[in-house]
Amino acid sequence: MPKPWTFLDDVSNVLEMGSRRTAGPRNAIAVLNAVLLGLNLGLPVAVLWIAAYFISELITRATVAAVERAPEPGQRLKLNLLLGMVVATLVWLAAILLYWRSGGMAERLTAIVILATLMIHAQSFAFRSKAALLVVGGLPALTLILLPAFFGDFYGIERVTLVMLAIGAVAQMGLSTMVNARTFAALQDARGEAINANHAKSAFLAMMSHELRTPMNGVLGMAHALKLDRLRPRQAEQVDMLIRSGDGLMTILNDILDLSKIEAGKLELEAIAFDLHDLGARVAALWTEAADAKGLALVYDLDPAAPQWVRGDPNRLRQVMLNLISNALKFTETGRVELSIRSLPGARSGTARLEIAVSDTGPGMTEDQADRLFQAFTQAGVSVARKFGGTGLGLAISKHLSDLMDGDIRVETRVGVGSTFRLTLALPLAEGIADVAAPAAIDDPGLGDLRVLVVDDNTVNQAVARAILEAAGADVETAADGAEALAMMSNQAFSVVLMDVHMPRMGGVEAVRRIRAGEAGDIDTPVIALTADAMAGEDSRLAGLGFDGLQAKPIQPGALIAAVETAARAPAPRARKAVKAAT
Repeated sequence: MPKPWTFLDDVSNVLEMGSRRTAGPRNAIAVLNAVLLGLNLGLPVAVLWIAAYFISELITRATVAAVERAPEPGQRLKLNLLLGMVVATLVWLAAILLYWRSGGMAERLTAIVILATLMIHAQSFAFRSKAALLVVGGLPALTLILLPAFFGDFYGIERVTLVMLAIGAVAQMGLSTMVNARTFAALQDARGEAINANHAKSAFLAMMSHELRTPMNGVLGMAHALKLDRLRPRQAEQVDMLIRSGDGLMTILNDILDLSKIEAGKLELEAIAFDLHDLGARVAALWTEAADAKGLALVYDLDPAAPQWVRGDPNRLRQVMLNLISNALKFTETGRVELSIRSLPGARSGTARLEIAVSDTGPGMTEDQADRLFQAFTQAGVSVARKFGGTGLGLAISKHLSDLMDGDIRVETRVGVGSTFRLTLALPLAEGIADVAAPAAIDDPGLGDLRVLVVDDNTVNQAVARAILEAAGADVETAADGAEALAMMSNQAFSVVLMDVHMPRMGGVEAVRRIRAGEAGDIDTPVIALTADAMAGEDSRLAGLGFDGLQAKPIQPGALIAAVETAARAPAPRARKAVKAAT
């Protein structure tokens, strides 16, 4: 059965007009009007009017509170809200009639001013509720026409002129209302299209991340595996170049994905304790070889007053520092690049104010170039992009990450002298190494006693994982999908399973569910997800589905070997032990 009075469906959109937050200005205007009524028409009229106003205000407030309390306001509550608007409007129309009937020129002009104010006020409802617009604007508009027509000392051409002007004013208000409503509707449609386009972009990037990482896993994985063999010096150099080129492509891909996650609001920061001194030293060490290759000095300057242990997201702070150093090395031809970490005064108790700066002796920039520097896909100029390459994303991402960390990043630069990028932020102090969970000790770094099952529908990915793990001494078997893996696990015991998430016939999620349900071998068998999905939250999602870890593609040999070793030695979760005991 269709709902009656569907025009009331949008009345609840005007709750703000009757809320407590707007009560102060409404009541102040009403009191001012009562004073003016008292001065012009006498105290009894003012008292009666202000009493009527506050009664209507109490009715409106009670109705608004009832609508706000209701999980889903029904038609009756919405109708009550509309009736409260009618009462409030009639109270103001009463004041207008009182002024008009007094007969004085000033009083009648006052009545016209109040009418105009009500009609202007009604425009605010044009975007939210047609019913409220009709009440708040329609009744004053009708009054504007009726006053000169029936309640004024006007005759003949005077009456016709005033009535026609009143009708014209009302028509103009109606036309403006329609134009505003159409503009608002167009803006809403454009906003909806933009939201849909942004969702489509995020879905596209997620898909492209998977599609690009899968072949890159083959390229980089085989390059790393090849590097493990005994190569001639020339061949080793070529493999290193291949790996560096692949890492460069992955950096571009990761930058685009990071920017997408930041724009979509899906990038979340960690809050863990970390060694700031060690982080700075490791970042500088990563770029020392690149600096030496260009004949540049890379200096790491650590302020002794800077705290060692702080709490925050070390990976994202490291990313900002890497981006800044990479940018400085790219544009600096001679001289030096310096990374400095120092403590700033003015920190609150329990926190540290830090400045992380990267300075160079590069070409510097003009003021206009510096103003555009933190915009996505923007570099100092077309000639700069052509000469040095890059996407122009590193500094834009650094700015976004700085904002997420409640920090501030800025640049100081002079043409021909160089540039200095300064990141200032406040981080809570941490307890030190005791505050950090120490990694489990691994007695045997090799995988010689482990049997590993690699489950992936892509034969290249299988070959990559096999090459890396066999080089570390593991015994490796492969399966093309989850169903084949379950069959093999039912007949053989494996130390660890590397499971691709997306596969035909049976994917990794379903396979893990069945393993944990005891349908294939030991339910405690560690399963590490192999996935090319790099969107935020994927690791926690898979952990909740029964996986023991995640290795993103392209696979990094060291990380994969460490993950397999850790998973094989780690005890099974208590929840899994409880299930096993119950069965």
